[in-house]
Amino acid sequence: MLKVNFLSEFFKFRKILGANGALTATMTQADEMQNYVKVIFNSYGNGYDLIHSHGCFPLTFRIVKKAIKLKKPIVISAHQTHYDTDNGLVFSKQLSQFFKIYLMRYYKFGDMLICPTEHSRRIVKNELRIDKPIKIISNGVDTQEFKYSIKKRTHFRKSYRLNNTTVMCVGMPIERKGFYDFIEISKEMNEYTFLWVGKRFFPLIYPNHIININNLIMPGYIEDIISAYSGGDIFCFPSHYEGEGIAILEAMSCGLPVIIRDLPAYEGRFFDGENCLKARNNKEFIEKIYYLINNPEESKRIAKNGLNTAKKLDIKETAKSIYETYMELIKK
Repeated sequence: MLKVNFLSEFFKFRKILGANGALTATMTQADEMQNYVKVIFNSYGNGYDLIHSHGCFPLTFRIVKKAIKLKKPIVISAHQTHYDTDNGLVFSKQLSQFFKIYLMRYYKFGDMLICPTEHSRRIVKNELRIDKPIKIISNGVDTQEFKYSIKKRTHFRKSYRLNNTTVMCVGMPIERKGFYDFIEISKEMNEYTFLWVGKRFFPLIYPNHIININNLIMPGYIEDIISAYSGGDIFCFPSHYEGEGIAILEAMSCGLPVIIRDLPAYEGRFFDGENCLKARNNKEFIEKIYYLINNPEESKRIAKNGLNTAKKLDIKETAKSIYETYMELIKK
């Protein structure tokens, strides 16, 4: 059986970071790929056939450099681009440019790159100038795990005293994820409850007068994220940049109607009025939320179509495509 060395710093810092898109994708893929290959993690030895890098930081960099000397095939999942570091913090613009230069070097180490969307492929190819073969393979979602649960919904809503329509989002509470937009939307719709699930790294950035809005709940990181999805009524995702948007797939898989920002990354996969609603600004997000609340049948239809989309992008399909990529490289 083929032995694949999965690389990612996120394994080491999971407790510190909480859940994030790259970690979720890596862990889900590693679990499913064990149906095809033997997976080992962050091995600095040489007892493997192929590298699959999901990280790009010093640990993975060091292992990849050694793998090149050993002439091991290298697959790199391009989870990050320089836009991921532009978080609205001090020096984030400068950090973004530094990260861009770093990624331009790191991604060139791959014999094959995997991007989750056509938009991320264009960024890697045109802005990072990577002239290597690139396949578009969704990070996937485990639709068997991410399922709506009435039991979890009841318990979650009781725990957080949710008695009315709950609009939720999952992600790190930073500017790039649309956190401030979410806050402003919640202020304009104070008759409903707004729930933001995600670990806070910079508590001083968000003073109490922002956090303690009466209809805004921020529980931080939740281990059983499916209970949160089950407890919500509408998934509102105002992120300004995404490589794919794994949280969207998770929400769809759990049967939530989804409202997202109209971004290039979602083209060809998420369609306004079919499997989601799209908005360009806070005013439109508010209008779309009201639309779903006032049109329950439409909300159900969009949620159903979203669930079908999630099923088409199930992790089993992702694993199959990744395995085919491995075999393609091994044969070379």
